[in-house]
Amino acid sequence: MADLDQDDYTLPLEAVMASERRYSVPLKRVDRMELFDEWVSLNPDAMRDMELAAIAINARGMRVSAKYLIERERYESGIKLNPVTWHDDNGTPHTYGINNSITPLLARWLLKRHPYMHIVTHKSYFDDKDDGNEEG
Repeated sequence: MADLDQDDYTLPLEAVMASERRYSVPLKRVDRMELFDEWVSLNPDAMRDMELAAIAINARGMRVSAKYLIERERYESGIKLNPVTWHDDNGTPHTYGINNSITPLLARWLLKRHPYMHIVTHKSYFDDKDDGNEEG
């Protein structure tokens, strides 16, 4: 973690922002969504690979499985996956990477980009809450 008390202006903006990123444990819904968005931005090749696989599956008339896409990316793609480092309230570092908990986020990301894709979504922890509770 960067020491922000130093007069070192050589750090890139992303490094300063990352060093200030702190989340409560367990992660809240909005925190997980934010980390997913950052993971997506750090892994454009992996996202493109999963998207192209989903398009190909959909074009064959088959249902797209976000879980399959994740497993395929983890074990078959050979693409280097970049985790997101974050710190909890105590300053302990953690990493956010591809795992089964991103399945609903990946499915919704694909549907946002391809609304007619045959991908089944289920009610999820990540769906908008009607009561306005963003803590979730």
